[in-house]
Amino acid sequence: MERGVIKASDRHTIRRMRTAMQGNAIRALVELITNADDSYIRLEEVGALSKGIIEILYTKDGYCGLFTVRDNAEGMSIDDVRKSFKEYGAATSGMETGKGVRGYFGQGAKDALAGMDDGRICTFKNDKFVECKLFIEGGKPWYEISDVTVASSKLRREHGIEANGTIAYFKIDPKKMLGTTVPRIGTVHEELANNFLLRKIMTNKRRQIVLTDTNEKESKRLRYLPPEGKVVLNNEKFIISHNGYQDFPVYITIARAEKELNQIGDSRDGGLLLVDDKNAVLGISLFKYDSEPLAAHFYGEVRIERFRELLEKEEAVLGEERDGLSIRHPFCTKLVEEIEKRIELKIGEEKLRKQKEEQCKIDIEEVARFRKAFNILNEIAELEAEAAINLGQETTDKIEEPPDGFCLYPSSAQVTVGKRYVIELRLNTKIVHHGSIISIVSNNPRIHVLTREIKLTPDDGVGIIQKYITIEGTEPNIEGIVRASTGKIMSQAKVFVVAEKELLLNEGMVFQPESVTLRPNQPRKVCLLVYVKMIQGGSEIKITSDNESVHASKEKITVNEFDAIRHMAKYEFEIWGEGAGQSAIITAAYESYMALLEVKIRSKEEDEDKGRKGMFSEPEYSYEENPLQRTTYSQETGKVTIYVNFPSVKHYLGDTCQYKKTLPGQVLIADLVAERCFFEIAKKKVDSSGMLIRLEARSDKIQSEAYGFSRKYGKKVHEALVDQAILAAHQRVK
Repeated sequence: MERGVIKASDRHTIRRMRTAMQGNAIRALVELITNADDSYIRLEEVGALSKGIIEILYTKDGYCGLFTVRDNAEGMSIDDVRKSFKEYGAATSGMETGKGVRGYFGQGAKDALAGMDDGRICTFKNDKFVECKLFIEGGKPWYEISDVTVASSKLRREHGIEANGTIAYFKIDPKKMLGTTVPRIGTVHEELANNFLLRKIMTNKRRQIVLTDTNEKESKRLRYLPPEGKVVLNNEKFIISHNGYQDFPVYITIARAEKELNQIGDSRDGGLLLVDDKNAVLGISLFKYDSEPLAAHFYGEVRIERFRELLEKEEAVLGEERDGLSIRHPFCTKLVEEIEKRIELKIGEEKLRKQKEEQCKIDIEEVARFRKAFNILNEIAELEAEAAINLGQETTDKIEEPPDGFCLYPSSAQVTVGKRYVIELRLNTKIVHHGSIISIVSNNPRIHVLTREIKLTPDDGVGIIQKYITIEGTEPNIEGIVRASTGKIMSQAKVFVVAEKELLLNEGMVFQPESVTLRPNQPRKVCLLVYVKMIQGGSEIKITSDNESVHASKEKITVNEFDAIRHMAKYEFEIWGEGAGQSAIITAAYESYMALLEVKIRSKEEDEDKGRKGMFSEPEYSYEENPLQRTTYSQETGKVTIYVNFPSVKHYLGDTCQYKKTLPGQVLIADLVAERCFFEIAKKKVDSSGMLIRLEARSDKIQSEAYGFSRKYGKKVHEALVDQAILAAHQRVK
């Protein structure tokens, strides 16, 4: 009889390495960043001081990408290197001795480096230097450890480490590794900062994670900010029993975000983050409710005490593919069942909330009043804040027949950034018949077509008729084609977008675009246009944000007249923000000159109401339990939300809006809608006017404009929203 230890084959080990990383730079960086964090944790647990800096260096070299992760933590002796890299799957992180590290079966760094090109790790400890290369050759995984050398000044300068520390290198070469790609620097920023496995590192105040683009010589600190929301289950405790172990206490917190969250992928901000009692991330999930619409707002955390005991006893409670809990393991099965019970209860509460909202839906009679009121409000908005410039010919008694019976006027036009323009579509109903649907598109995403579709009806008349298409350019110095088509008939107009000269002449500088919406940690380039005849060479423009969670890559810009073309200089930089629901105003200021950029951070794409015409659409009611204000407005949907549970609103409308059709209820609703809409129109007018002298004057100016609209149009809106028959009956009783 023969007896012995079964060893993993080289082929199996290589397959595991490649499966773990899949040629993905982000996965490899996650492992190396986690290893660096573990090294700092071990230092901190023995009371050593450290700055906690982890640097990620990104270099684009032709088709290849070079990646580096550097720390200034413990460093490694040659014995440490041998222990860590000579054996696959060994216990090397310190978890088995009670250290507060994540660890991952002794595979993370080996997978990250051996699974890529030119993977190597260089480490300094106690003035000694060691290098270890990891690679696959001849179908086998190899390590190559250098002899110990003195940590010379030259070596320290080469690797950027002054004392103890470790630096890891790898390369992605798409020509060598088919199917791999080199991510852009913006993608690296977004995916690392949002990656759930790094969530505790990105939110740890003792860590500074810095991403440097060595090509552009720009550095950014990476952070993660949880969504804004309300806790609906606060640190509730339950117990999981498992054979042969003491009971495992588990604590669960569930929060509800105001907006729907992203509930899929490594960058999801929804879901429950699973951690152990040392804050090591084990996974993220809502389990069977991941795709449940009623759970789309949920996020939170599950903390499992003494989970490491299971790992120390080699229990298969974690998937070796780095995909979270191993659901089939008996412990995990019990845990998931308990978590799902609590999510189900919260889904039940969400269902009741939805049912209340259904009860409060606007009926046919209300729809007619609201439609009339919002038509009035949209006309006011267009008149006061959204007036479009007509590029076509004005309507005359006699309209000339268009060539081929279908034509855009003019065939070419120059427009300025941020203003709306109207192109005329002239057609002959003998050629384009009633019932035809005309599609309008732009071949440049920075030239927005606001009129996407026109349906020809008998109400439009017969013969030669005119229709109008609204367009808007969002970035200067670009051009595109606006095309109208129906069936085989087509006409197009060329559009050139230039900078708003009048605004530059008035303000001296302007952001382009003037507002942006981003996902969390998604960098976006914007530019500041400077009129050098007003803001001369050598002037220093300061860039600031009014929200510490929204950032600009530059804090100042020094104007150089040689940068200017026709007296206009263009300076590009990046902006980004952490945390869904955040918003900010980025300000560029020099003496009395100022430009404003509005920034919004959203978790996921939200469908815009394609059928909406104008700034506003019918309102909706919300049963948020403790709202902070009476109303809100969504720029994306155009909806005004009325919060029923706000005390003064609830007093007149009732718990379930049962009094909304009474005269006091209708008057209150009219007041709320008018107040919010006039404020939003005023804000848009002020922010697009370019006439502010200083930032602090903005709110005063908006409020002043809103009061003016209320005096001018308030009665008209009330007449539309309040049932005049009920009002007349009330007045007769008096």
